[in-house]
Amino acid sequence: RKLVWLRPDCNATAPRFVVHSMRLIPPIASIAFVASILSLDQVESFAPLSSSTIASTRASRSGTATHLSTAPIDDGASTTARPKAIIFDLDGCIWRPEMYELVWFSKGQGSPFSDHPDEPGSMISVAGEPIRLLGDVREVMKELLEDPQWEDCHIGISSRTDEPNWARELLQKFTIEERPDPDTHERPPVLQDVFEKSPIIEIAKDGKVQHFQRIANSLGISFGDMLFFDNESGNCREVARLGVTVAYCPDGVDRRIWDVALEAFPQTGGDVVGLDVFGYDSLEGAERLY
Repeated sequence: RKLVWLRPDCNATAPRFVVHSMRLIPPIASIAFVASILSLDQVESFAPLSSSTIASTRASRSGTATHLSTAPIDDGASTTARPKAIIFDLDGCIWRPEMYELVWFSKGQGSPFSDHPDEPGSMISVAGEPIRLLGDVREVMKELLEDPQWEDCHIGISSRTDEPNWARELLQKFTIEERPDPDTHERPPVLQDVFEKSPIIEIAKDGKVQHFQRIANSLGISFGDMLFFDNESGNCREVARLGVTVAYCPDGVDRRIWDVALEAFPQTGGDVVGLDVFGYDSLEGAERLY
């Protein structure tokens, strides 16, 4: 596999890196990868994140932000660009386990789901298997539901889950707040409330490209106006080729990838925005490469 390694801007507040394609390295190959760096001959510098994004994410981020792009970000560019539609995958992106895994773990006994008795904010299947929201999904969904800047943005789903009915049930039962106020008489907001603002729900077994073609036709907007989060690199590459800004989040949606994706928007050249693509969990770990 060919990889292009680009050195960081040593004067940057947050080192940034670029690779020219979505070629992720499995942990077992890390030693070989480090050795191969010595023979790579294509080296460039890449601009850091803007100071506003660094300030907003420093407290919550434990890893380094990586932008999979063939061109540097203009740090002085306008930050007013906002997507007209934000689309999320479900399995492995919003929650885990994925539905096909739940079928196996639960021996088909998944629904109806109920609140987990020992884990506030989690659900549990009939067979006793837990289902948990990933990363900072609740924080991001709360922002999309309540922040006025997203009032006119379409929020949707593109999922090829094996159990659509189970997924729809979980959307209706996972609460935005991990511990809803027990004294309130109102129903606490759930994930489904976020997506009901603009019901773009593509839960179908055909490809993600077909999903996005239908979404674009339904909304009457271009692919370049969309932002998509997915945990599978193949889906990311396919959708990015349409001109959609795509954020790769193998561990689910968290605040870091959310902020970096918004700053990178729009990316219409087929590149994919991502975090920690070299497999390091911290900035210190990543710095060992240099």
